Amino acid sequence: MTTSASPSARGSKDAIAEAVLSVLSTGGADDLSVRKVAAEAGVSVGAVQHHFPTRAALIIGAMDAVNALFRDRIRAALSGARSAEERLLLFCEELACLGDAGPRDAVVWTSFASRAGTDPRVREIHAKDWRVTEGFLQTLMTDAYPHADIASDDAALLLAALDGIAVARGAEGDDRMPPARGRRLVSAILETFAARPAPPAS
Repeated sequence: MTTSASPSARGSKDAIAEAVLSVLSTGGADDLSVRKVAAEAGVSVGAVQHHFPTRAALIIGAMDAVNALFRDRIRAALSGARSAEERLLLFCEELACLGDAGPRDAVVWTSFASRAGTDPRVREIHAKDWRVTEGFLQTLMTDAYPHADIASDDAALLLAALDGIAVARGAEGDDRMPPARGRRLVSAILETFAARPAPPAS
């Protein structure tokens, strides 16, 4: 026998954020509204507005939900990786939205990045998150390729490529950038760093 969630559980911020994520990932940013989120969550419009009073807040809420799920997946994946190279590859494939959650994450990410171009609050969050991501990516690259003298621009270049794959996944789905092709591209990019000769000894 199943029981439905209590009204308080349905009206929690986390539950409403899941509804935001569902509406945004299936209908896109143009379809996102407080009313549709309320219907998806099974709560009143006022309950949604209590946590997410504006469209920007809805998009930020969806991105927060995606980030939380992303962190959980990465934590589990990295803990089971057998080498620094495998940790880097797993992280890159998740950033490029090539995993099982990729199609949903790619749509949400594309909506968030687009909003950052015109909304200072979203831009600030975007820039802060991506600085942290770039720094962590540089650490993973340095661990994987200690001979390659990895610099911040190397991490920025790799992140830009992963970004582009993720946007293609969000905008085009499997038409031009199916997961298999995305993984080939990620592997090819990483091979350029793996093959980089060590700098000459001073």
